Amino acid sequence: MMMKLPVIGMIGLGAMGRPIALRLQAAGYPLTLYARRAEAFEEELKPLVEAGAKIAATPAEMAAEADIILLNVMAGDDVRSVMTGGVHSVLAGAQPGLIITDHSTIDPVTAREVSAAATATGAHYIDAPVSGGAIGAEAGTLVTMMGGDRGAVDRLIPVLENYTSRQLHLGESGQGSIAKLCNQIAQVITIQGVAEAMAFARSMGGDADAVRDVMLSGFASSRMLELQGPRMTASNYEPGMETRLLEKDSRIALTAALAEGLDLPALELTHDRLVTACGNGWDKKDVAILYELMTRKK
Repeated sequence: MMMKLPVIGMIGLGAMGRPIALRLQAAGYPLTLYARRAEAFEEELKPLVEAGAKIAATPAEMAAEADIILLNVMAGDDVRSVMTGGVHSVLAGAQPGLIITDHSTIDPVTAREVSAAATATGAHYIDAPVSGGAIGAEAGTLVTMMGGDRGAVDRLIPVLENYTSRQLHLGESGQGSIAKLCNQIAQVITIQGVAEAMAFARSMGGDADAVRDVMLSGFASSRMLELQGPRMTASNYEPGMETRLLEKDSRIALTAALAEGLDLPALELTHDRLVTACGNGWDKKDVAILYELMTRKK
């Protein structure tokens, strides 16, 4: 006899959540969806509904019938609102044993506080941010880093395997969020470094594409050089990693570092560049747009 698949509730069905939902639906998981914009179910989410996904009127209604909830929202305040924000929140309707899997990028303090609130209801909250962007969500190659109860994580793995290539449990609540912010710190600083290298090559009369290829064979090689270098030299800023999201993530990391008295000078400088890019109206452009700040005449 075939094992009954758990009901998956999903909140946050944008660039990351929607492809995840499509992959889970294709794998046969019953889905219940919640979106703040009701019209989304007549627009970009219509294929999911037509294929059998149910619509929940509130997060609490979803929590009452879901076995697992996947959360993909912008920041800590959004997580708090959805999870603990009154009679319509997830925890207002949560049943004992519910697993809430938060793929949002948030600070570890918020993750720990929300986890404690979930535990008080008998539910499990796993901070499980992902790396790989919308491209990884569509390809099913995301990497997730998790903090929280080991038993709940073990129950999650079969679901996660439908859209992630690695599932790493790092320890107690907050550990997943710490790992994701470390990833974002190194990532955005590296992207700025790639922008500076490509701008230097072009300014000095070099062939930036040839320089990039040489760098990929040496110690300067990185995933960001491989992905963002060609975008920069081709002025291709169609969004893969939106500038506004990396500005948000670096701001979260800087705020958390400040609270601990930790100085992150390279991240602070790079964050200032991201803020400038967003102020130029490039917030929804790919973060490779940092190259434009290097090449525009002062």
